Amino acid sequence: MNWLGGIISIALKSLWANKLRTVLTTVGVVIGIGTIIGMLSLINGINESVEKEFSRLGPDVVYLTRDEPGLHVGTRGAKEKKRITLDETEKLRRRAGLVGKMSIVSENRGTVGFEGQRSGVVTVMGVSWEYADVGKVAIDQGRFFTEAEDRASAVCVLGAGVVKGIFGKVSPMGKEVDIEGRRFRVIGTLEATGVIFGSSTDDVALVPYRAARMVFGESNDPYVMALPREGVKVEDAIDDLRVTVRVIRKIPPGKEDGFALSTQESLLETYNKLTGSIYWVMRIVASIALLVSGIGIMNIMLVVVMERTREIGLRKAIGATRKAIMGQFLVEAVVLTLMGGVLGIALGLLIRVGVAAGTPLPASVPAWAVPMALGICCAVGVFFGAYPALRASGLDPVEALRYE
Repeated sequence: MNWLGGIISIALKSLWANKLRTVLTTVGVVIGIGTIIGMLSLINGINESVEKEFSRLGPDVVYLTRDEPGLHVGTRGAKEKKRITLDETEKLRRRAGLVGKMSIVSENRGTVGFEGQRSGVVTVMGVSWEYADVGKVAIDQGRFFTEAEDRASAVCVLGAGVVKGIFGKVSPMGKEVDIEGRRFRVIGTLEATGVIFGSSTDDVALVPYRAARMVFGESNDPYVMALPREGVKVEDAIDDLRVTVRVIRKIPPGKEDGFALSTQESLLETYNKLTGSIYWVMRIVASIALLVSGIGIMNIMLVVVMERTREIGLRKAIGATRKAIMGQFLVEAVVLTLMGGVLGIALGLLIRVGVAAGTPLPASVPAWAVPMALGICCAVGVFFGAYPALRASGLDPVEALRYE
């Protein structure tokens, strides 16, 4: 242990004696580790919010959409598929025997106003009266709209963010608000839920689907959320929905569906594929930075070996073994990378704080990220310091002492 402490002390003195060279050498490690910690904190924060939202809705929600979940570039193919309509949803509600409750959903962007106060742009969702159960709506004040109100009334339920933004501490119950030029009476408010995908789920207004269609028209692409009847398996409900939609649309046997049915699990798989791509980009950027830094460390350590040739010869002359010489230079390389790693971790944590403070995106560093980063630094130091250390340990003591 004393031997290791002495080597670390020598390494630190050597690095301190060449401060500028040390800083420049560790820049690549700082960038690489900072990228890893920063990206991990961002992805981990979003993962936590996604998992929280999925757990809130539960695993048994089935989605009927025009396209498969995921990223879609362009509109080719989508135009050939029929959009989901309210009339189809009503027929599904009557005919799909294995489905308990369902709601058509449209998502629009608009503002909510009250007596001169106006919210920022929020999500205005057009939904059916059964969305209260399908979407696991948590009411804070008041209630959700009924089936009769769904068909004929201009009522709304406001998210906690909208209430706070335009009403403050005043109760909005019974008040009339303006949503994109149309008056809606507030009959309920939602409990605060938080952030998902960098967007606050509290900045929302829920209105009957028919009313939303009158305000925003038919431009948006609606989807259906459905819950199986109690005791019915999700897979059986999906099969029932598929057959029923095909019958309603009169799709002949052998022809593809032209719509998609998915669950929370399949949506989570799609999301994991997307984040997996981000992970690969992060790995590539970090690997390039660490590779460049590692090469720089190896070059610097070769220079250090050359500068200290006489010292190496003297130590060998008084009995230092090859193992001791090699250990000394390996430890110096690892100390160099660990210094860069610590600065990189600090940079990554600053990125996390900046993201959390300056954007709605959640960010949290997983517990294993810091030990992993330090382990990577040690591995880089050992790998790229091995050749200079071997070269130092193999020097002939006589020749080394003659070196000028």
